[in-house]
Amino acid sequence: MRVAANLVVFAIGLTALAAAHADEAFHYATSAVANEVVIDSRPLADCKRSSLPGARCLPAEDFLGPHRRLPSERDILWLLGTAGLDGSEAVLVVGQDATARDFVGGLLYLAGQRQVRVLTEPLARVLSGRTDASPGHERGIIRAAVFTAPMRAERVVLKQELEQELRREAAGVTLLDGRSELEYWGETVRAARGGHLPGAMLLPAMTLAARPPLPANGAIAYAHDAYEGLAYFTRLVAGHGFAARIYSGGWAEWAADGSLPVDAATYPERRAEAPAVASPVLAAVSPAPTSGASRAVIAMAAGAALLAAFAGGWILSRRRMA
Repeated sequence: MRVAANLVVFAIGLTALAAAHADEAFHYATSAVANEVVIDSRPLADCKRSSLPGARCLPAEDFLGPHRRLPSERDILWLLGTAGLDGSEAVLVVGQDATARDFVGGLLYLAGQRQVRVLTEPLARVLSGRTDASPGHERGIIRAAVFTAPMRAERVVLKQELEQELRREAAGVTLLDGRSELEYWGETVRAARGGHLPGAMLLPAMTLAARPPLPANGAIAYAHDAYEGLAYFTRLVAGHGFAARIYSGGWAEWAADGSLPVDAATYPERRAEAPAVASPVLAAVSPAPTSGASRAVIAMAAGAALLAAFAGGWILSRRRMA
């Protein structure tokens, strides 16, 4: 068995030096309660077709840019305002896909929403037993409210901050890697490099069945990127009550910086590019020359073909003039 697997067993069986306190403002739920604002994280078409009464459509993809990159803090708060949120509400995040649902829940919590509960039951199953389902409300183009709640910035760790913490010998930073074992060891690579952050413990998100205790200093969680990382953060904090922080940039951001250290580093193989074709004439003769002699012969043939075409055109023009 690999060392990482042993570390996970050790981490799960570890006696905590101090219990991690659950945040009452952020937790999983099994049912809705009165006076909650329902946030539907499913794709817009599904939300507008049918959702819980009064639900507001806030799809996970609305927060994601190219390569699942998060927008700026200002843009996130503006987007929440277009859904009519000012941060003072108690919200219930619902959805069908657990990762998308937990991503939206984690983002709302970090943005400063007063209370966030995440419904663990898939929404399709919930709706199948209800007679009051109705179309969800699409967010507006402009803000319906100004989101004024202070962000929970203390729960977020930036790349430069994490680098500094890792450099402090006495820091004792506990890192939790929520990716798969294959990604952790660099056998599967989705970024510039494979491997994991120095000293990180492998604790895949999908294998969290019981609440493993953590050291007193808490932990910093990360996954592949912000999308998967925030979902992992939600599973740890809302699902298991960890006092964890989140490195939202994740492995994709860390691996892209070649100056940063990694454990079990691997590098994806790059396929050699096919040689470019110089002209349609050369392509017709041979699409991929293999030697200098071949290229010389092809060039001579191409030159002869062009000369013949020119001569034929000149002869034809002379005949017309005659």
